[in-house]
Amino acid sequence: MAWALALAPIFLFIPAFLLAGMGPCAFSHPSVMLVALLLFIGTELVAMRWFIKAARSAEKVIGAFFGIGTALVLLAISATLEFFFLVDYLSDL
Repeated sequence: MAWALALAPIFLFIPAFLLAGMGPCAFSHPSVMLVALLLFIGTELVAMRWFIKAARSAEKVIGAFFGIGTALVLLAISATLEFFFLVDYLSDL
C-alpha cells in the first residue's frame, strides 16, 4: 500500500494537469493544480510514514529504504511544483 501511495502522484499528475485546463500560456483553473499538488504532498507523507514503519520491521528493511528515498524525491518535487504554482497563481491575482 505504501508503494501505491508513493507512486500515485506520478500517475495522477497528467490527469490533474488536463483537468486544470492547460492553455497556450496559463491554466484555466489553477486551483485544481494547487489542490492536486497538496493531495500529492499528503500521499507522500502518508507513504513515508508507512515506509518508516516497514523499516522498523526486520524483513522489509531494504524495500523500505528504497521507498523512503522515492517518497522523499517525489515529496520534494511536489512541494517545489506547489510553490511555483502558488506563486504564479498569487501573481495573477
